[in-house]
Amino acid sequence: MTLFYEKAIEDEVLAPFFIDEISDDLTDEDWIEHIELLADFWLAKILGKNTYYGNFVGAHVKMPPLKRETFTRWLELFSETADQVYVTDIAEVFKKKGEQFSKQFLNTNKKI
Repeated sequence: MTLFYEKAIEDEVLAPFFIDEISDDLTDEDWIEHIELLADFWLAKILGKNTYYGNFVGAHVKMPPLKRETFTRWLELFSETADQVYVTDIAEVFKKKGEQFSKQFLNTNKKI
Protein backbone atom coordinates (compact mmCIF):
# COMPACT_ATOMS: atom_id res chain seq x y z
CA MET A 1 0.00 0.00 0.00
CA THR A 2 2.70 2.45 0.95
CA LEU A 3 4.63 1.97 -2.30
CA PHE A 4 1.48 2.56 -4.33
CA TYR A 5 0.66 5.77 -2.45
CA GLU A 6 4.25 7.00 -2.71
CA LYS A 7 3.79 6.78 -6.46
CA ALA A 8 0.25 8.16 -6.41
CA ILE A 9 1.12 11.38 -4.60
CA GLU A 10 3.80 12.02 -7.23
CA ASP A 11 1.55 11.14 -10.18
CA GLU A 12 0.27 14.02 -12.30
CA VAL A 13 -3.21 12.53 -12.65
CA LEU A 14 -3.75 10.98 -9.22
CA ALA A 15 -1.84 13.28 -6.88
CA PRO A 16 -4.45 16.07 -6.70
CA PHE A 17 -7.13 13.68 -5.44
CA PHE A 18 -5.00 12.17 -2.70
CA ILE A 19 -3.30 15.38 -1.65
CA ASP A 20 -6.60 17.30 -1.51
CA GLU A 21 -8.28 14.57 0.54
CA ILE A 22 -5.43 13.58 2.84
CA SER A 23 -2.08 15.37 2.36
CA ASP A 24 1.25 15.04 0.57
CA ASP A 25 2.99 13.61 3.65
CA LEU A 26 2.69 9.84 4.01
CA THR A 27 3.91 10.08 7.59
CA ASP A 28 0.82 12.14 8.49
CA GLU A 29 -1.54 10.33 10.90
CA ASP A 30 -4.40 10.51 8.37
CA TRP A 31 -2.26 8.71 5.78
CA ILE A 32 -1.20 6.07 8.29
CA GLU A 33 -4.85 5.39 9.14
CA HIS A 34 -5.81 5.34 5.45
CA ILE A 35 -3.07 2.87 4.55
CA GLU A 36 -4.02 0.62 7.48
CA LEU A 37 -7.66 0.75 6.39
CA LEU A 38 -6.71 -0.16 2.83
CA ALA A 39 -4.52 -3.00 4.04
CA ASP A 40 -7.56 -4.34 5.91
CA PHE A 41 -9.69 -3.85 2.79
CA TRP A 42 -7.34 -5.84 0.56
CA LEU A 43 -6.85 -8.53 3.20
CA ALA A 44 -10.62 -8.94 3.31
CA LYS A 45 -11.08 -8.91 -0.45
CA ILE A 46 -8.17 -11.15 -1.40
CA LEU A 47 -8.07 -13.59 1.50
CA GLY A 48 -11.68 -13.41 2.65
CA LYS A 49 -10.70 -12.22 6.13
CA ASN A 50 -13.16 -10.31 8.29
CA THR A 51 -10.95 -7.25 8.51
CA TYR A 52 -12.93 -4.60 6.61
CA TYR A 53 -16.54 -3.62 7.24
CA GLY A 54 -16.73 -0.31 5.39
CA ASN A 55 -18.19 0.69 2.06
CA PHE A 56 -15.33 1.48 -0.30
CA VAL A 57 -17.57 3.24 -2.83
CA GLY A 58 -19.55 5.16 -0.23
CA ALA A 59 -16.36 6.34 1.42
CA HIS A 60 -15.50 8.22 -1.78
CA VAL A 61 -18.89 9.83 -2.46
CA LYS A 62 -17.77 13.27 -1.32
CA MET A 63 -15.00 13.34 -3.92
CA PRO A 64 -15.59 15.20 -7.17
CA PRO A 65 -16.76 12.99 -10.06
CA LEU A 66 -13.86 11.00 -11.43
CA LYS A 67 -13.17 10.49 -15.11
CA ARG A 68 -12.49 7.16 -16.79
CA GLU A 69 -8.92 8.37 -17.40
CA THR A 70 -8.43 8.70 -13.65
CA PHE A 71 -9.47 5.09 -13.11
CA THR A 72 -7.29 3.98 -16.00
CA ARG A 73 -4.27 5.69 -14.45
CA TRP A 74 -5.11 4.31 -10.98
CA LEU A 75 -5.28 0.80 -12.42
CA GLU A 76 -1.99 1.25 -14.32
CA LEU A 77 -0.17 2.42 -11.22
CA PHE A 78 -1.84 -0.21 -9.04
CA SER A 79 -0.90 -2.98 -11.49
CA GLU A 80 2.67 -1.72 -11.81
CA THR A 81 3.02 -1.73 -8.03
CA ALA A 82 1.48 -5.20 -7.67
CA ASP A 83 4.00 -6.50 -10.22
CA GLN A 84 6.84 -4.96 -8.20
CA VAL A 85 5.71 -6.30 -4.85
CA TYR A 86 4.29 -9.75 -5.54
CA VAL A 87 5.16 -12.86 -7.50
CA THR A 88 3.24 -13.13 -10.77
CA ASP A 89 0.35 -15.32 -9.56
CA ILE A 90 -0.41 -13.11 -6.57
CA ALA A 91 0.07 -9.90 -8.56
CA GLU A 92 -2.50 -11.15 -11.07
CA VAL A 93 -5.04 -11.72 -8.29
CA PHE A 94 -4.56 -8.16 -7.05
CA LYS A 95 -4.73 -6.72 -10.56
CA LYS A 96 -7.92 -8.63 -11.38
CA LYS A 97 -9.58 -7.45 -8.15
CA GLY A 98 -8.34 -3.91 -8.76
CA GLU A 99 -9.90 -3.93 -12.22
CA GLN A 100 -13.20 -5.24 -10.82
CA PHE A 101 -13.26 -2.57 -8.11
CA SER A 102 -12.37 0.24 -10.49
CA LYS A 103 -15.19 -0.80 -12.85
CA GLN A 104 -17.63 -1.03 -9.95
CA PHE A 105 -16.51 2.36 -8.65
CA LEU A 106 -16.72 3.95 -12.10
CA ASN A 107 -20.24 2.61 -12.67
CA THR A 108 -21.37 3.82 -9.24
CA ASN A 109 -19.61 7.16 -9.69
CA LYS A 110 -21.70 7.84 -12.82
CA LYS A 111 -24.91 7.48 -10.81
CA ILE A 112 -23.87 9.80 -8.00
